[in-house]
Amino acid sequence: MPELDVSQQVFISYASADKQVADRVCSALESAGVSCWIAPRNIEPSRDYPAAIVEAVNSVHVLVLILTAHTAASPHILSEVGHAFSGKKRIIPFRLSAEALSEDLEYFLSTTQWLDALDGCTDQNLKRLTEATSAALAGQWTLPHSLPTKRRKGRAGSLAAVIATSLVAAGAILYWRSSKPPSRSPTLPSSAAVTAVPPVNPPAAPQRKAWVNPVDGQNYVWVPPGTFSMGCSAADSQCKDDEKPAHPVAIDKGFWLGQTEVTVAAYRKVMGKSAVQSSGDGHLPVSDVSWLDARNYCAKIGGRLPTEAEWEYAARGGSPQPYYGVISEIAWYEHNSGGAPHEVGKKQPNTFGLYDMLGNVAEWVLDRYFNKYDVESAATGAGVELPLARNAWAVARGGSWGSDAASIRVSHRTAWEKEGADIPTGFRCASDHP
Repeated sequence: MPELDVSQQVFISYASADKQVADRVCSALESAGVSCWIAPRNIEPSRDYPAAIVEAVNSVHVLVLILTAHTAASPHILSEVGHAFSGKKRIIPFRLSAEALSEDLEYFLSTTQWLDALDGCTDQNLKRLTEATSAALAGQWTLPHSLPTKRRKGRAGSLAAVIATSLVAAGAILYWRSSKPPSRSPTLPSSAAVTAVPPVNPPAAPQRKAWVNPVDGQNYVWVPPGTFSMGCSAADSQCKDDEKPAHPVAIDKGFWLGQTEVTVAAYRKVMGKSAVQSSGDGHLPVSDVSWLDARNYCAKIGGRLPTEAEWEYAARGGSPQPYYGVISEIAWYEHNSGGAPHEVGKKQPNTFGLYDMLGNVAEWVLDRYFNKYDVESAATGAGVELPLARNAWAVARGGSWGSDAASIRVSHRTAWEKEGADIPTGFRCASDHP
């Protein structure tokens, strides 16, 4: 049996009714030196059709999705996009129609900037698509607009269910011979394993230790070691698949954590006055900061970004609930922010003395984003996997001033491009030694 040609860089996903458009896209990309995989051209006569599709999606770097009025009717597109999403591929939707998408397909594309071409597959739009694709292949493509911080209200089902649904739909027509599982997708533990984990219950008025970092002047508080249940809170009906499975995590060593989000004034002091574009109050949280810039700042002040497990443990403050207090009293979010960030430390803190862990600005953490928790992976220390690979995404936690209530739950996770700026994301630093 001939081997699949995996030398192509881009997979073109399209509905059969849009073949003429797909062929034009393929021709434009290949004229610019970008090799494409497109069906049925690249399927050898003796190859199993669906197996070749799966292998091709897994082998390329970018998936270009032709979005038209015919897209929703194609179960094959949902499966192709689902495999690309699970494989951490860059997805570039080329939107030629304002037609509404299915909820499942919209979920996969909710953190991806669409390239709008509503005036048609013109030469100018093909040029824009070619430039965006070339930049993505070079690892230079960043999203020009803010990624969404809010989920669509009433969204039902989890990512696992979406992927399963798409595969079942495609399986009614096609026989899937081979399919690679998502990276770090674990075997879920039994329900007993996740419900028997007691949360940390710190004293009602714990003895707090405080420290001022002389480099940036920020206040830090001590977060003691402990064990908690990470992920979807018990009885939380709004959890997404990437918040599961809930699992026990031990924070073996205590650490210092910024009492507030890093402010504009502190960021300018450490990184230089021109490092941040904001001209607002120095007491506002710095935002529109990339993951790498946040990591570099923390290194300069002798600290680091907290791991995702450390962040959630600290944010919960011993509470097993979706929020560590009354939402309006602890967070600036969609319903009380007035569409803007606010001076740090003006809401009520949690039991560790930490302010604005939810709302105001979302906060970068150290880890690479995966769409499901691997219960065996390292939660702290040198074994934590960072978003250093070209196609890797980083994690932001806590939601922002523009997020709805569901998106500032303590277990909510947001996947964002690590290079991305122009997004309402700031950070706070952790330190192992004062």
